[in-house]
Amino acid sequence: MKYYLGAVCLLMGAWLVYQALAHRRAVLGARERAAAQNREQKIHQHLEGMRLGLAPLYVMGILFTGTVLAAIWFVVDRERVFSVLDILGFLMVLAAYAFWMAVRIQYSPIGLDVKQTE
Repeated sequence: MKYYLGAVCLLMGAWLVYQALAHRRAVLGARERAAAQNREQKIHQHLEGMRLGLAPLYVMGILFTGTVLAAIWFVVDRERVFSVLDILGFLMVLAAYAFWMAVRIQYSPIGLDVKQTE
């Protein structure tokens, strides 16, 4: 069981980073198309403020949770069940998920015509 979880987590983390960058590219393209057609992205102002205010808290919560779980692993397990690669893969997938969420929050497709298959 050792090393399998870490390898899968590393692959999942790479996939999440790729998906975040693809989403960013699609939204930027949609914004350029909307600007060329003299349309603007319409987002409710209260939701915009909540989105921008809560995004850092959400990302910090994910990263703090990963750090705490890794510290618990170091104190309790110490490579009996999970290897260092497993824990690093777990931390990488959490960091990639936090990056994915930050990109999805910052580059919102609301009100845009985003042609992307997800």
